[in-house]
Amino acid sequence: MKKLICLLTIVFSLNTASAELYNIVALVNDQPITLHEFKARRQMIVALNNIDDSDPQKNKQIDKIAIKSLIDDLLLYQSAKGRVISDDEINEAMENIEERNKMQKGQLVQILKSKSVDINSFKSQIGAELIKMNIVSSFSKSVFVSPKEINTIILATNSKDAEISAQIFTSKDKEKKTLLQMWSLQKRLKNCQNVKENLYKNFATMELVDQKLSSLNNTLATIIKDLNTEEKSGVFEMEDGFKLLLICNKKVINMTVDENNYIVNILANQKMSRKAQKYLDNMRKKAYIKVFLPL
Repeated sequence: MKKLICLLTIVFSLNTASAELYNIVALVNDQPITLHEFKARRQMIVALNNIDDSDPQKNKQIDKIAIKSLIDDLLLYQSAKGRVISDDEINEAMENIEERNKMQKGQLVQILKSKSVDINSFKSQIGAELIKMNIVSSFSKSVFVSPKEINTIILATNSKDAEISAQIFTSKDKEKKTLLQMWSLQKRLKNCQNVKENLYKNFATMELVDQKLSSLNNTLATIIKDLNTEEKSGVFEMEDGFKLLLICNKKVINMTVDENNYIVNILANQKMSRKAQKYLDNMRKKAYIKVFLPL
């Protein structure tokens, strides 16, 4: 009788372990992702993006997106190291979504339920996004936006003009020897104040221009857009010879403080997002991740 009880216990234990293993679709370090979580996330992706999942090929893509989303979320929660995202924070985030989409309070949950979206799965993803936002914010002190980056964005839109002061060096001929001399000059140029005539007079001329960017030749204007004060171009060829530009000063005209701050915020957020993504990619590389689904 004892042997029978032991045998039944072993069989029951094996069946239980098998059932538990069957319900696990992935392991992230020491934490499992369950089949229920996977199905809930998959349904959320399909419902909120109005995806037709009748195509088998599209189904595989949805499965990959769903499991990656869950793995990334779990890594984010693990990175929080015990810092819990409260219900109040999640509810506030959901209220912000309602406000941005001009919904009534509580309407978001109603819409999710009408699309058979698991509310807990949705809230879990919101929590992970809040952790990600905290990671992004943590990089704010290490991010710097240069005047060149601001000028590049502004001038690329052609919405503003700029005052340009530059030295334009033009070769006296197009011989190969002269081209090499122009490149040698390019390496020796440091700033507009220290350019001596004996550096170029045997093979080139120098013209100092002080005018608006919009009044320059299209080729010159395009090159100058990408250069900042005290920067120099490479050597390039035009009809009248090889040319080389050294920017003495470049200032965008009529840019308000609000416009400047707007551009700075956009560029800073982009840089912080890239740093955060790199942080997450490194976290993924270091993690033990095992997926049991046939993706």
